[in-house]
Amino acid sequence: MDKLLDWWRRGLIAALSLSIVLLGVGRVEFVASGGSMSAWSVSRTTFFFWLLWKLLLLYHRGWAEFELNRLKLLAPLYLFFIAVTLSLLPDFHAAGDYRYFVFGCAHAVMLVDVFSSAPQRRWLLLALGVPPLILVLRGLANDPILLDITQMMPPDATLPRRFGYPSDHPNIIGYLFSMTIPLSLAIAMGETGKLRVLALLSCFAQLVALALTYSRGSWLGWGAAMAFLVVTMKRRREVAVVLVATALIATIVTPLRSRLSSLLSPRSDLSITDRMQVIESTLKLAWANPILGVGYGRGRLREGLGESRLEMRRIAHTHNVYVELLATTGLLGLGAFLWLICGAFYQALRHSINREAWNQPAQLGIAAAWIAFAVTGLGDVPFYHHETRIFFFSLFALARLYDSHGDRERCG
Repeated sequence: MDKLLDWWRRGLIAALSLSIVLLGVGRVEFVASGGSMSAWSVSRTTFFFWLLWKLLLLYHRGWAEFELNRLKLLAPLYLFFIAVTLSLLPDFHAAGDYRYFVFGCAHAVMLVDVFSSAPQRRWLLLALGVPPLILVLRGLANDPILLDITQMMPPDATLPRRFGYPSDHPNIIGYLFSMTIPLSLAIAMGETGKLRVLALLSCFAQLVALALTYSRGSWLGWGAAMAFLVVTMKRRREVAVVLVATALIATIVTPLRSRLSSLLSPRSDLSITDRMQVIESTLKLAWANPILGVGYGRGRLREGLGESRLEMRRIAHTHNVYVELLATTGLLGLGAFLWLICGAFYQALRHSINREAWNQPAQLGIAAAWIAFAVTGLGDVPFYHHETRIFFFSLFALARLYDSHGDRERCG
């Protein structure tokens, strides 16, 4: 029985590793069967095997070997989960988004539970930061015209061709890259040899793809993360090279300059105007339901807006995670969420200052990824898309794992 449980654990680690790697690869389609495999589907399926494994551990080894101590690290996540759940009481109607949220929380719990050793934590960091190179290559192979400056702006189009494949929308890919680029840069600064070269290559490829998403919120999030790294990193050469490359890209590509200039005159942009109208209506809804909100999810938000939901005819949600959570989960939900992300950022920053040089890049990369997440959240909601939702919970698990074990074990 002991051997079975040990091999079961290894299988869980392999499955969750595949789920993380698929974040940087994208959904894989199987032509013969018509099915597909994604980070979300693998994680969701793994959860049931993990739950059965924990029950077998409890039956065979008792509470002493059930290994609940590590799960105490997730107190901020538990509070956030409780707040979201309470917002849907008493009948849980229109709770489709809640189901995905539950599996996202389960994803973080599984990672913290099974990725306990230093090599596994290091692998988790590498799996989040390096494989997005494949995502970039897939997107460019699907639409090579993205790299053709003369053809990237279709005739009679208000927007240029945008990098989005294989995701559902360019903004999703942009949000993802805004968080993975700081991790890639941290890996490049903390590793040596071929792995360092691969991480740098992945970083620059993602930078090009991020620019081609034309996602302004993601650009702002990435910019805030890079500004943080410029201030905190001792080795600023790599960061400086990335910033110079960005400036050159923005200078050469005319559609990029035009897209950036729209930030200076937001009222002239129809999409920004629509979002501001929705945010205004959503804030009024939050004012009327301050404690627990109207209930988590897009369905409950649209119900709460009533006639005002017509303002959401062109967009799926408020495009602001803080306003969204305030209206749907109230002050309790938003407070728990802010505690979660600010606490994770503070821990990463605190340990990076007090820690030996070998682990500083990883901690600073994690902190920068949190900054990218928080700033990009001003223009998007990550919990409604599989890729950004899974990445958020993976990043949270990574931060807690480094926080709990980094002082005692070397991850290099």
